[in-house]
Amino acid sequence: MAKTKASQWQALCAQVEQDDGLPCRDSGFWAEKKLHFWNRYIEITTRAMVGHPAWPNGLAYVDLFAGPGVCMNRDTGEKFPGSPLIAANAPKAFERILLCELDETAYETCRSRIENGPAARRCRVFQGDCNQMVADIVTEIPYRALTLAFLDPTGLHLDFKTVQMLSSHGPVDLLILFPDAIDILRNMDHVYFDQPESNLDRTLGEGSDWRKRKAQLQTASAKNLRELFSEIYKDQLRTHAGFTHFAHEVISGRSGPLYRLIYATKHARGLDFWNKSVAKELGGQTRLF
Repeated sequence: MAKTKASQWQALCAQVEQDDGLPCRDSGFWAEKKLHFWNRYIEITTRAMVGHPAWPNGLAYVDLFAGPGVCMNRDTGEKFPGSPLIAANAPKAFERILLCELDETAYETCRSRIENGPAARRCRVFQGDCNQMVADIVTEIPYRALTLAFLDPTGLHLDFKTVQMLSSHGPVDLLILFPDAIDILRNMDHVYFDQPESNLDRTLGEGSDWRKRKAQLQTASAKNLRELFSEIYKDQLRTHAGFTHFAHEVISGRSGPLYRLIYATKHARGLDFWNKSVAKELGGQTRLF
């Protein structure tokens, strides 16, 4: 039996602990868990797919909410790699890395870190709202490349039309932060319900019928509402973007669920890679499902 290759997560953490004098993103422990899973997925997928004859132009990476590149646990002060550095240090290199960040300071910080790293010549960092920049970003995805996309907003800031445009430019696997608890549950009734062009409507896309489906829910507990909106979103991805295989991870803070990660792919092997990625906890323990 072939040996499972060790994750490089600890090495990346040690690398970013060395102070480069640049700002870090203030983060909770849950962000480290999320990025640990994403790092593992990138390791597994690039090792299997870079150089595969199915992808003659390699793999591309898209990150629409890139941040500064390094995060810091607000409780412990420990640093851990953000998504751009995870991609830049993939065990088998991406052909193209495309990053977008709205905040000017985070953009400049991310660009500086990327320029001093191993992927400088293969990476471009865009500054602006990803919903406005996506048309420019997708033109740089190599033809016949497999794209891995990390879509990590802090709330309902990712328009469904943006996801559709990204998904229309060749094969793409998505990991999306879906803010079902931190935004949807808090604001759906008193902010979004009476606004037909609300952030929630733009996130879910046209024809979601979320108001009708919410009214039909027999037991409107917080858990049932979170699951309902997750299913609505997956229905939209299935119907309007062609995705066929899904998984999700509920990410919790100290007081309960914050959001869920929704993984979407059009191929069963991608789902297998994701399931392997989340099979172990951050500390290395095998998870009990």
